[in-house]
Amino acid sequence: MGERTTKMKLVFIDVKYNGEVKLTKECLQYLKKFKSVGLFTTTQFNYKINQVVKQLEENGNIVVSSQPERTNAKFQILGCDMYHGNLKLPKRVDVFLYVGDGRFHPNALLFHEEDNKTFRQVVLFNPTNNKTEILTEKDVKKVFDRRTANMKKFLTANSIGVVVTTKPGQEHLHYVDKLKKAFPEKKFYPFIADQINISEFQNFKWIQSWINTACPRIGMEDAAEIEESLLNVVEALRLGNGSFKRSKV
Repeated sequence: MGERTTKMKLVFIDVKYNGEVKLTKECLQYLKKFKSVGLFTTTQFNYKINQVVKQLEENGNIVVSSQPERTNAKFQILGCDMYHGNLKLPKRVDVFLYVGDGRFHPNALLFHEEDNKTFRQVVLFNPTNNKTEILTEKDVKKVFDRRTANMKKFLTANSIGVVVTTKPGQEHLHYVDKLKKAFPEKKFYPFIADQINISEFQNFKWIQSWINTACPRIGMEDAAEIEESLLNVVEALRLGNGSFKRSKV
């Protein structure tokens, strides 16, 4: 008698913020000095973003946005959309406005700025407390500085651990072969897991440097908080072909 299997059904439900999403006078006043505003938010606040668009247009701002990679709607941003070009903006803007809470998503906009000649500000407006913050390159300087140090460690390392997750959409085992081709003089050891706990790196002292192939934010903020050298696979491969642009921060 064969085994009986049950298929699990998935239901995706939008989590909507029930409060008011409306820019304050202070926020609008600050944005007056910018002609064009790149507007982004998350799915929780996106369904009320048209009210913000109207406020900005009445404020004299030109609103510019897009539907970045892997998102479901215009104006929505994901925390992993941190590389130049992922936003797919139709034109250059003078400043970014992020409507939402927390620093995770607006920091992605700051990381996105790295390859540009000028580092644009990110205005963070939090609808949950009506507070406005101004984020600049100084807010991610620690991350960039640590990454530069990790690049040097990676280039001089011989034993490299490659972190691979089995999570759908983030599983990139194929990068191991690409790394081997780009750096034939190094030895790469895949570490495959469902849950990535970077504190476990200390248990593998023979690994001289680590490469992250999962969410790129692991190789940014998380990498700045540990002693071990951790670098995103994109940065490592750029070092291999000599095309990486170092941060000007």
